[in-house]
Amino acid sequence: LTRPLSMDVVGFFREETISAAHVFVVREGRIIISNDFILDKGLNVADEELAVQFLTRYYHQTESVPHEVVLAETLDDEDAHSLEQWLTERLASSHGALVHLTVPQRGEKHQLLEMAQVNAKHALMRHKVRTRYDEERIDVALLQLESALALPAPPMRIECFDISTLHGNYSVASMVVFTAGKPDKSQYRRFKIRQDFGEANDFESMKEVLGRRYSPQRMEDGRFGSKPDLLVVDGGKPQLTAALEQLASLGLDDIPVCGLAKRDEEIFVPWSDEGPIILPSGSPSLYLIKHVRDESHRFAITFHRELRDKGMVASILDEVPGLGPKRKKLLLKHFGSVKRMREASLDEIAAVPGIPRQVAEDVYAVILDANAG
Repeated sequence: LTRPLSMDVVGFFREETISAAHVFVVREGRIIISNDFILDKGLNVADEELAVQFLTRYYHQTESVPHEVVLAETLDDEDAHSLEQWLTERLASSHGALVHLTVPQRGEKHQLLEMAQVNAKHALMRHKVRTRYDEERIDVALLQLESALALPAPPMRIECFDISTLHGNYSVASMVVFTAGKPDKSQYRRFKIRQDFGEANDFESMKEVLGRRYSPQRMEDGRFGSKPDLLVVDGGKPQLTAALEQLASLGLDDIPVCGLAKRDEEIFVPWSDEGPIILPSGSPSLYLIKHVRDESHRFAITFHRELRDKGMVASILDEVPGLGPKRKKLLLKHFGSVKRMREASLDEIAAVPGIPRQVAEDVYAVILDANAG
């Protein structure tokens, strides 16, 4: 630019089912950031409302607020005023100046805006190509799994279970669901292992979890969704055997099952006596089933860590003299993790609603001792 202006230039491009935005971040006359955004929410709104929604989300996530935001459409007076006021308040904390939304009709700003709109269009086109490619690969992957695992049809619903146990404590399990080859997170479930096996026992833990997921009551009430077209258990022959035994006891031996071992990504199936199945390296089917298994593992580990951290926080609080269950619950809810609890200052603990200063001092003293140890 010929002048040392500082502004954000935001261009949009939309089609019926999806939209894109491109943002030029200009500081002192130079473009320092150029970013694309794909917008797949709020599509049943006017262009002005889409702009308001995007700008609100965008400036919630960035610390850099300019004095000027350049747009292609004039916003409704009330929306424009509210947005300018909110952005000005955000900017005021560091610069103390007004923020204006502008719609240039000519000149350098207008040229830059046109570039942003073209970039948004190109971003949307690239996204559609990638999406189409991904969907084609998913279709191929499902067909390859149908063939390799001798399934009656492509596995449109895949469920995968993983057991996570660290140091023999807090055994948990995860269930993830992929619908049409994509993670269906609304269907994910987490389980605490209820039985005490004395030590880590993946075989019995897997049987317990599958018994709970596929119990007659769960199958009837539909809270866990329909039966899967493919059930994957994380592990080799022992985990596969556990799954087969439990499903047979429930009269559900018609559900196709396989075990996916981490070593060489071997797939164990009950109908083959010729050893594990090895999917071709780099194939869409191998990528998909590994994605399913890895997502199940991630989900189990995340749950495991949450329980472990809560348990460690609780053990620290047990050492605080006179700290009752009600206040302990308040602290657990407020901090949530061992790391946050141990990093808290005395004032931060005292600021927890329902925690008197003296109690906060006792808690802080115990934390200091724990950190020193």
